[in-house]
Amino acid sequence: MDVFYYALVGLLLAGYLALESVDFGIGMLLPFADTEPGRARLRRCVVPLFLANEVWLVAFGGLLFGALPRLEGELLYALRLPFLVVLCAWFLRDAALWFRTAHPGVGWRRTWDTVLPAASLILAAGWGTVLATLIRGLSTNADGHAVADMSDLTHPFTLLCEVLAVAGSLRQGSLFAARGLPEGNALRVRFGRLTRILTPVLLVLLLLTGAAGAAVTDAPAAAVLVAVLAAAAVYGSDRVQATGRTAPALLLGTAPLLALPAMVGVANGTTVLATRSGTGSLELSRAIADSASLALLSATVLPVLIAVAFGQVWIWRVFTRVPQRHTTIG
Repeated sequence: MDVFYYALVGLLLAGYLALESVDFGIGMLLPFADTEPGRARLRRCVVPLFLANEVWLVAFGGLLFGALPRLEGELLYALRLPFLVVLCAWFLRDAALWFRTAHPGVGWRRTWDTVLPAASLILAAGWGTVLATLIRGLSTNADGHAVADMSDLTHPFTLLCEVLAVAGSLRQGSLFAARGLPEGNALRVRFGRLTRILTPVLLVLLLLTGAAGAAVTDAPAAAVLVAVLAAAAVYGSDRVQATGRTAPALLLGTAPLLALPAMVGVANGTTVLATRSGTGSLELSRAIADSASLALLSATVLPVLIAVAFGQVWIWRVFTRVPQRHTTIG
């Protein structure tokens, strides 16, 4: 059960990133829309989904606290700076979606139109930072605790993972936002061009991440394999999209965001919080909750998670349907 709950925590985080990458990307794409109707359409792409997607993040945090209580505390301590940045960006992104229409002033709306893409960019890059430091392993402070210092946060591998997360989110956003727009629409043309540019960029970034991951972890073959599989999925997404099937293209396009949490698992195994020196590392056997707590989680949380997963599928099917009639938006 120990490995099962550790894997389930990772799966919830991966699911959140895969789903929310669409919202990150659409938020960053707002400057591409140079008309008010175009910006309104992009916001409408995000609003029905982002709260449902955030349920996965809440579930991740709750299960982390319940099943791996010691890891939760040490993880927040070690990564307090990037988590603080992610938290602030999260609040600002959601505020931009909620508050933008609360006041008719031009300056007010222009401010939130600036906040939304900036916060979305920071969110995508911030999660890339968090996962990169976990893949590479943390530093150890003078007290023997795992911590991400500035050398970890500015390491080339960390920066590479940040760019990968941003590029992967942008591609997902451009794919999703172009759905339903008529042929020849200005936004559709821009998003299609961006998708075509980002596909080879992502392939290169994934291969570089695999090579860099092999250099900074103790599981080089596994790191390369994860990156190669993700690159193959992105290539498959491009081929599928060329046939006009956006849904499977989006599904395959989640691979870059799934590759990073997967690489954490293959690089560190059952060391749930790894340091490069070994001092301050935390093993799964020391982080897992007691058997009574796990039994309670099995009886209560697992059925809820299954229901949430089905609810998520229903929400995406209902709120992402392409309308049969379109209005041209510049």
